[in-house]
Order: sequence, then structure tokens, then C-alpha cells
Amino acid sequence: MQGTFGQVEFVPLPPRFAERVRWGSVVVGCSMIAGVVLLFGLTTFLQGVVHGHAFPDALLGKAATVLPPLAVLALAVLVLTCRRCLRGDYLVIASAQSARNAFVFTYVLTLILIAGACAVPIVFRVWHDAPDARAPDLLTTVVTLAFATTGFLAGMFYVRPSMQTLRKFSDHPIW
Repeated sequence: MQGTFGQVEFVPLPPRFAERVRWGSVVVGCSMIAGVVLLFGLTTFLQGVVHGHAFPDALLGKAATVLPPLAVLALAVLVLTCRRCLRGDYLVIASAQSARNAFVFTYVLTLILIAGACAVPIVFRVWHDAPDARAPDLLTTVVTLAFATTGFLAGMFYVRPSMQTLRKFSDHPIW
């Protein structure tokens, strides 16, 4: 069921699902931010123990270390902004569509950055104290990928609910 109020198209949502979007987006977004900050802190601590300093010596290595967590933080901010797609218990179609496009773009960019961060230590020498060490940091790679995928799926769940989800949250036979 769609309604048009002025120039903006709305889709009515079950009140329980709209509440889930409001609070779930905050919980998932803040959890992603806290998790990425903790992961980055743990990674820099471990690199400091192993190499004597937290960041790689090469500029490319520093970029490969910093950019994937920043991309995950961008996904977390997008999850936090899912609330703006709601007007009461209605989903604003234009806002949801632009949020979906932003999620897809940011997720693909994050995947590219994660693959690049995994490939940079293999291809280039980023640590001058250990020239033979060319292994990527798999802990950071796997956890960053998990955070990015969780944020992407949660955001898509909030801005593009399936009919099955709407039926599950609905108290009325409208769905």
C-alpha cells in the first residue's frame, strides 16, 4: 500500500517494525563504532608489540591500515541515519532509495579497501624492521569484513524490508 502526501511517497510500516528501525539503527550503529574503535586500538597495540611502533613505515601501509576502518565507520554512520527515512510509522520512499544506494556504494568501497589492505603487505614492503614479513593482518581483515557485512545487512533490512518481515511485525492483515 502506497500513499502520496504532497510530493513525497510513503509506505506504511507496522508500528513494531518502525520502532525496531528507530532503536535498532542506533544500537547497531553505535555497536559498530565502538567495535571498530576497539579493533583499531587492539590492532595498533599488537603491531606496537610486534614491530615496536603501531603503524607501518611506508605511507601506503599506513593508508591500508587506516582506510578500511574508516569505511566501516562510514557504514556505521549510514546505519545511524536510517532513522531519517521514517516519518512517524511511514517509510519515505525517496530517502530509503537514496540510503540503499549509499549502502551499496559504501559497502563495495569497503570491500575494495579491505582487499587492498590485505594485498598491500603482500605486494609492498611496509615494515622496514622485518623485510621478510609480508603477511597481511588477518584478524583485522576478517573482523572489518564482518563489521562491514553486518552494517550493510542491517541497513538494508531497515530501509528495504521484505514483505515477510512486514508480515512478521504486523498486527493487522494489511500485509
